[in-house]
Order: sequence, then structure tokens, then C-alpha cells
Amino acid sequence: MPLRSPMAALARARLRTRLLLTYAFVLVINVVTFALAVHFLAPVGDTAPTVISTPEAMLRFRAELDEGLVAAVIVGTTLSLATGAIAAVLLSRLIVRPIEHMRAAARYMAEGHYDTRVPLPGPPELSGIADDLNTLAGRLDETEKRRVRLVSDLAHELRTPLTILRGQLDGLAEGLYEQSPELIGSMGEEVERLRRLSDELSHLSRAEEDAYQVQLRETDLADVARDVVDRLHPDFEQHRVALSVTGVAPVQAPADTDRVSQILVNLLTNALAACDSGDRVTVSISREGDHAVLRVSDTGRGIEPDDLDLIFERFERRTPPGRPAPHQGSGIGLTIARALAHAHGGTLTASSPGPGRGAVFTLTLPGPTRTA
Repeated sequence: MPLRSPMAALARARLRTRLLLTYAFVLVINVVTFALAVHFLAPVGDTAPTVISTPEAMLRFRAELDEGLVAAVIVGTTLSLATGAIAAVLLSRLIVRPIEHMRAAARYMAEGHYDTRVPLPGPPELSGIADDLNTLAGRLDETEKRRVRLVSDLAHELRTPLTILRGQLDGLAEGLYEQSPELIGSMGEEVERLRRLSDELSHLSRAEEDAYQVQLRETDLADVARDVVDRLHPDFEQHRVALSVTGVAPVQAPADTDRVSQILVNLLTNALAACDSGDRVTVSISREGDHAVLRVSDTGRGIEPDDLDLIFERFERRTPPGRPAPHQGSGIGLTIARALAHAHGGTLTASSPGPGRGAVFTLTLPGPTRTA
């Protein structure tokens, strides 16, 4: 896709100017070299006789002059072409060599060597491309590290419930356990844990493919928020984290109730993971202009400024050093939540005053909205 920004147009113009000046410089070298060669090699001054007295002398003089001029032109042309070629090679290397380095780096990255970096060349246009390639390599490297970590985490997440289920089934088969409602309930919890993990991975796949489809209808976001809060209240009470809803006035917006509930569940689960005992999580719903706004704020660990966008990356989990969260998710809940917000034509953003000072996640859905 062509770049269309003013800075991109300026960069292209500067590169075109530099190339034009390069070609002009080579041409000038050719002309100057040719002129100097002809000037010093032309035999006009050396071969001209003082007096041409006979026709034979005139013919001989013209023949010698023609030979000298032809020789001068041949030598001048040869020297000018050689000099121009040398100048063209030297000047082109200033552009071609950095491009070759960038092509080689791109090939290495395509082969999975994401630690590859391109040295920044002198021309600003090419150094900008090299810097973009280095940024891309850094992002790919981070993604690959998260992928490796995800595989390890998923293996652990799967191994734990499967080990528990296998032990319980073996115990039943060997008569070590008696069938009881408690044992059946424990096995059901492990199966549910596996189901949730499978659902999250399925949602992640859809989020990356932009395959979410939403059924929009006029929805009271306050009702949705109260329903989700009621469902999650026991989990918050278990961890001794206060959960409340403010702004109970109905706020209507075209939305998919199930998807908005899913966004809110992910946000509240993320907030709970960032809180310690005694912290507070608040859900607020309001109308701001032509938009419906739902905010989830907490008094938990907060977020580093540099991590405010990274936390929406898949498999990314950020916890301040020395303060592990009470429980960790798979690292894809916020990715799914943002994809669902985009499917509504809305946005999901995060803000935080800094580590230890809590965070606010803001879901904005487009209008028309109205307060009922």
C-alpha cells in the first residue's frame, strides 16, 4: 500500500532529488573528463605549420590534424567513460549496499532469526527503512518469546487438570475413592477448567482473524453490568476484593449483550488478578456525547506507562516485579476483549497513574445512544 503522509511524500522527493543529483554529478564528470582529455591531447597547436606553401603541405596537415583529433576523442571518451563508471559505482554503493543489507536482514527474519538488526545507513530515507525493519524484528522477537512462553503455560494449564482427573479416575478404578457428590464435583471443576481454556483459544483465533460477528440491538449497558457483577461477586468476595457498580441510570446503546458481557467479564477478571486483599474494583456506566462509556477501575498494582498498549497483545501478562498476582490467566483475555470492542465499532483503552496506583479500562461504544 503506498505511503500517503506528507512526511512520506517529502522523503520520496528527497530521495528522488538525491538520485537526480547523483546522475547529474556522473554526467558532469563525464563531460569534464572528455573536455580535458580533448584539450590536452588535440594536436592543433603542435602540428600547425608556420606557413602552408603548397597543396601537398595542406593535405598533410589536415591528415595529421584528423588523426590527432580522432585519437584525442577516443582517449577522451575512454577516460570519461572509465571515470564516470568509477564515480557511478562509488555513488551507487552508498544506496545499493544498505538496501542489500536490508534485504539480507529481511531474509533472516523470514527464516525466524528475529534477533537480526540492520546497521543504520547514512541517507535519512534508507535509515528510516532500516529503523522500521529493526522495530519489526524487535516486535517479532517479543511475539516469538510470548509464543514460547504460551506453549509452556498451556502445557502447564493442561497438565494440572489432566493429572488430577487421571488420579481421580485411577483411584475410582482401584477402589481407593468412593463415588461421591464431592468427587464428581471436583472432576467437573477440572473439566470446566479445560473447557474454559479451549474456549479462550477459540476466541483468540477468531480475534486474530477479525471473525467476530455481533448482533446489535438496543441494550441497557447498566443492566448488563449489574448482571455480570452479580455473577462474579462470589469470586471477588473469596479474594476479599470489593466490587461495586456506579451510575445505575440506564444507558442504551446498540450492542450484542453476550459480547459486551464477555468484554466485562474479561476486564473484571483482569482487575481481580491485579488486586490484593482489601483493594476495590468499580464499574461505572455513563453517556458521553454520542457514545456509551463503560469503565472498570481498580486500586490494584497499576501498569507501567510503556505497558499500556502491550497488555492488549496476545499472551502478554504484566506483573510488577516482586508482587505476583493472586492468580494468572492465559494472557489472552484483553486481546479478546479489544477484538470484541472493535467488532462493535468501539474502542477499549487502558490508563494508569503508574505502578501501585491502580488502572482504568475504558470501553467506548458508538451511538446513537440515549439515556432512557
